[in-house]
Amino acid sequence: MNVTVIGLGYVGLTTAAALAELGHCVVGVDIDNVKIEKLNRGDVPVWEPELAPLIAKNRQAQRLAFTTDVHNAASQADVILVAVGTPAGPEGKPDLTQLERAVSDLTDCLPSDALLIIKSTVPVGTTDQIATRLQRDVVHNPEFLRQGSAVHDFFHPDRIVIGCESKWAAGRMCRLYQGITAPMIVCDRRSAEMIKYTANAFLAMKISYINMIADLCESLDANVEDVARGIGADHRIGHAFLQAGAGYGGSCFPKDTQALLYMGAQTGCSLPLVESADQINQLRPRRLVTKAERALGTLSGKRVALLGLTYKPQTDDVRSAPSIAVSRMLLEKGAEVHAYDPRARRFPVQQVAISPDVDTAVRDVDAVMILTEWDEFRHMDWKRLLPTLRCPVIIDGRNLYRLEEMRELGTTYPLHYLSVGRPEVNTWR
Repeated sequence: MNVTVIGLGYVGLTTAAALAELGHCVVGVDIDNVKIEKLNRGDVPVWEPELAPLIAKNRQAQRLAFTTDVHNAASQADVILVAVGTPAGPEGKPDLTQLERAVSDLTDCLPSDALLIIKSTVPVGTTDQIATRLQRDVVHNPEFLRQGSAVHDFFHPDRIVIGCESKWAAGRMCRLYQGITAPMIVCDRRSAEMIKYTANAFLAMKISYINMIADLCESLDANVEDVARGIGADHRIGHAFLQAGAGYGGSCFPKDTQALLYMGAQTGCSLPLVESADQINQLRPRRLVTKAERALGTLSGKRVALLGLTYKPQTDDVRSAPSIAVSRMLLEKGAEVHAYDPRARRFPVQQVAISPDVDTAVRDVDAVMILTEWDEFRHMDWKRLLPTLRCPVIIDGRNLYRLEEMRELGTTYPLHYLSVGRPEVNTWR
């Protein structure tokens, strides 16, 4: 089929390339001229494992092209997917400006037999409103791609959710995803919209739950990793999303939990579990900063190195990353902040000095704070690095290192190692 994908962020670009790989002829559309020029030169504007070669392969096979001309792209399409951003606005209300513009641009150029699919995460009822406005069948098909494994997730999904109101639309969706083996959950549009928010809020609650338990473990001298291993062995709970740490970030969990709370407030429905998950997460950066302050006595005039700026590994995305709140708190307390990340782009806190490598970032600092679990950080040679620090303080916000490993290190070098939900290692003072 001829497919048009509107909006070429992480989701749209991955979707466009993957659909081309399935054999469709795909045109990706974006209003950003610079982005389209880069893509047409073979320069992928986002870093996502496996994505660049997938784009190159399908451009060479002439199954994938990019343009800013939405009218020309849409007028020849059998299927049009809208994957524009819906960022959080005031009080968590999703900002639908980009979606409204995309729909308006399509109004005069939609072929009568084309299927319009909304992939953007939107408040419940939005797709119904678009269908009424356009007087045509519209599908809501939420995405469940994880940054860092988006290409793999597209081809190996746990499920494909299709929110539609006709057998014709469901049939065309089956053709679109032909070649992918996964359960297809066909439901009404409102339920499909709700599935996306509910899934992300549940995962966010699971992360906040284990972080809450981690705080209690610190007070009771228990080890949250042992606790997580013990409860995760129960198949009803599972091990996923039970890693205590600095909290969640990114473009989905913070935005979607807040949007769910907004929808609850608008309908008079209280969502205390979701609200607590959001509140717990917002407190995680402060807890790490407090650990550093307690270890050093004061942060005023201290130099702190942040290792990891992205909200998780295998992405260049820093949106809502814990590093943003942590760096701002450190600066407010008078600290000098240095940072290193192998992939982060456009870090919004300008006062942070970005270093080209780990060695430069940690040299002569009073504390090192690990905020992203990049493999590079897992395998650092602390026997070599510790002597280059002014003070041997490590705040491990991702529990990268085994306590036994740190205890052994502390027998050779002065060390104050603080992690999340686990006993401290202190041979410094």
